[in-house]
Amino acid sequence: MMETNPLSGFPMMAGMSAETLEAIARQAEIKAFEAGSVLFEEGDLATDLYGLVEGEVELSILFRDRVLKADVRHEEYVHKRVEIIETELVFETLEPGEIFAWSALIPPHQLTSTARCTASTRVMVLPAEALTGLFERVPQAGLVFMQRLAEVIAQRLRLRTDKLIESWYQAFGDERL
Repeated sequence: MMETNPLSGFPMMAGMSAETLEAIARQAEIKAFEAGSVLFEEGDLATDLYGLVEGEVELSILFRDRVLKADVRHEEYVHKRVEIIETELVFETLEPGEIFAWSALIPPHQLTSTARCTASTRVMVLPAEALTGLFERVPQAGLVFMQRLAEVIAQRLRLRTDKLIESWYQAFGDERL
């Protein structure tokens, strides 16, 4: 019995020919990770696109806030310093069938979030260079993929913005808007 191509379960790949999906799958590698594993960190160079085959992955950003601290030792002496407080903000939890690390396809190829497995996970790792080469040879597949990718990017931007606004309100209320 022939094994089903894992890419056929990805909505972003819907409508692509079986030959195109097979060509993409030949370039990919499936990797397994345990809960707690970090797949990549915000700011890393993006060279691969990921597809979640099974498990769960959280995407987060690191929020940095500068706080002025003053240490009064005597009436004449005040020591001031700026302290940076970092808070991880999870803005999306991915489920099987979702694509992430799309920054590998778009300059400057820098990852915009951290991806952490919250369960035992299997991901399909697609080298961006190979995917781009395939889309140059099969432009229709590339067009469909990039249109769907734009939808994913827009959705994640909305989610991230909503989460940041929610966090802002929790921390500061209306006073600093």
